[in-house]
Amino acid sequence: MLPWADFPAHVDYHPGNVLVGEDGTLTGIVDWIGAARGDARFAIVARRVAGPPDRLQDDVARHIDQALDEQLTSDELRPYWAVLSLRLVDWSIRHFPDPLTERWLDFVETRID
Repeated sequence: MLPWADFPAHVDYHPGNVLVGEDGTLTGIVDWIGAARGDARFAIVARRVAGPPDRLQDDVARHIDQALDEQLTSDELRPYWAVLSLRLVDWSIRHFPDPLTERWLDFVETRID
């Protein structure tokens, strides 16, 4: 088990929940609703799944993708990606127009093998 595998995982991880110092250093995460003890890498997968379409800059998306490829085996990534994709697509179907849902479906299928 990796050293960070038992840290809190926060699925609502976005810039509004992150505190950053003047020098750009992460100083804290707020809004712990939904946080639980688990694999902190899950939060990175959640950030990536919630990023598109058109919500993450290309270089940020590439950086996260590289980290996922380096830190998770496909057997570790698959269940995280699947559960977050299902959650996202369900939310999109209920709250957004069909073309946006189709874009989300196209994206989440990029990591389903």
